[in-house]
Parts: sequence; structure tokens; C-alpha cells
Amino acid sequence: MTRAYDPIVDGQTTLQFEYNAKNNTFIDKQTKSEWNFEGKSIDGQMSGKQLIRLPFDEGFWFEWVAFHPTTELYYNN
Repeated sequence: MTRAYDPIVDGQTTLQFEYNAKNNTFIDKQTKSEWNFEGKSIDGQMSGKQLIRLPFDEGFWFEWVAFHPTTELYYNN
């Protein structure tokens, strides 16, 4: 499952996140607040803040290539 959120809080703070595998959450680099998969801060300076979820459909390769047949693929080994 994939979700996308607007990283701007209160119209001014743009956050960058790192995954926290220990708690299955995310920590923002700016305030070190902890965020869940619902886009809500559950601990730290931003506690109680809610990120706005963006419309997103992860789709599948067969869907993409059907509409964009000239897509070039790059592999990084």
C-alpha cells in the first residue's frame, strides 16, 4: 500500500521524513516528531498535527505502458 501526503504543515513548514522501522512510523528531520501512516503526528513538537492526504493511485506497470508505450526504462544495479 502506498500513501502520499503534502509535507507542508500550517502553510509554512516543509517536512522531510525518515522511516522508523522500530515503531513502524516516520520521524520528521526538522522537529524529530513521530508520525503514523495516517499522516498524524503522534509524538513530539508537531503532536496532533495532521498532514493532508494527496490523491494517489499507485497503478500497475501494465496500465502505465498501455497508455505510455514509449516509456524508457532505466536499471540501476
